[in-house]
Amino acid sequence: MKKSFELEDSFKSLSHIPRSEIQKRKTYNTIIRNGRPERPVHYIVKNWTGSLLTFVMILVCSAYLLTEIKNPSQEGEAALNTAEIYAASEVVITYLTKSDSADHFNLHANLTRKGVSIIDEASWLKTMNETINGRNSVKNAPDLKDGYDLLLIYEGRKPDKCKLWINDGNVYMQRMKEQRVYKVEANKAGKVISMIEDMEKQIQF
Repeated sequence: MKKSFELEDSFKSLSHIPRSEIQKRKTYNTIIRNGRPERPVHYIVKNWTGSLLTFVMILVCSAYLLTEIKNPSQEGEAALNTAEIYAASEVVITYLTKSDSADHFNLHANLTRKGVSIIDEASWLKTMNETINGRNSVKNAPDLKDGYDLLLIYEGRKPDKCKLWINDGNVYMQRMKEQRVYKVEANKAGKVISMIEDMEKQIQF
């Protein structure tokens, strides 16, 4: 861009050229426009609306995140409130058989074959339901050894494939393909062990 004194010199030099005042004024205006170009109005408006839109989007996202932090979604609340889950979907029947390994699950299609125990005793169902759907998870649980495959059938919910094993008077449960291990409450473990021992006598696992 030309400096102001250069523009003035250019304008003064016009007086030495034999032209009319109108021609000189047009030439002067041309020099001014070249030295200080004006931005179109639509360019300014475009940039202003873009900045405003970005600012509004930031405000909306911030408000949404703040709402989610203060009030978790209903799905998240339902996932956290396990008591409501198993209260609404009670276990109606269970199938129990001897486990071959920690990775293999024996209870699939033929649930009435030899070596499978069908249990619908009320206290057993309640204990299994509360344990596997409760919050009594334990760390450093003993490894599964001489365990059982347990299939929990719910009302209005997909079945749970579980492993159940006994160690030092305690009963542990774990869903297949899940790392978390649950422990049956101490005051109920004795009855669970007693029922399993009775079933082993009646059914050849």
